[in-house]
Amino acid sequence: MFTTTLPPVPRTISKDYNEIVADLDSAIGALQQHLHKFIGCAPGCSSCCQQFSVLPLEAALITGSASVSLQSPRSGELCSQLIDNHCSIYPQRPLICRTQGLPIGYIDEEREQIEVSACPLNFPEDHLFDLPDLLLLDSFNSRLAALNSAYCQAAGIAAETRLP
Repeated sequence: MFTTTLPPVPRTISKDYNEIVADLDSAIGALQQHLHKFIGCAPGCSSCCQQFSVLPLEAALITGSASVSLQSPRSGELCSQLIDNHCSIYPQRPLICRTQGLPIGYIDEEREQIEVSACPLNFPEDHLFDLPDLLLLDSFNSRLAALNSAYCQAAGIAAETRLP
């Protein structure tokens, strides 16, 4: 493990990231309203809060000018930002954290179908989803990847880098 400081995020990239967050939060809000009978997520529900890695752009936005420890996340361990079952960085949480608990649709182009990932606390395994029941993240992820690439290029970081 070693520690590094990420360069600040340029204002234009930060502005564009905030637009992605606003668009995603809007889509999430509409989906939560549509599926309100099923969504049981509330403050203190932290079963989805496992350690994972984030893009350098999101790490830089979360930490500001603070140092970042570079180590591999350990599968099955709780997120280091979780304190007393509450997210300590909730307003700045990464995009992936914003989607937890919702039914996420992934387009599998090779198999020509939509794969679904959904929280088992909200949806039983045999729950049938229609397309309006799914949050499709491909466009959000594409926008995030492009911004991360721009940030990494400006910062001299390999775009494929992931941080815990």
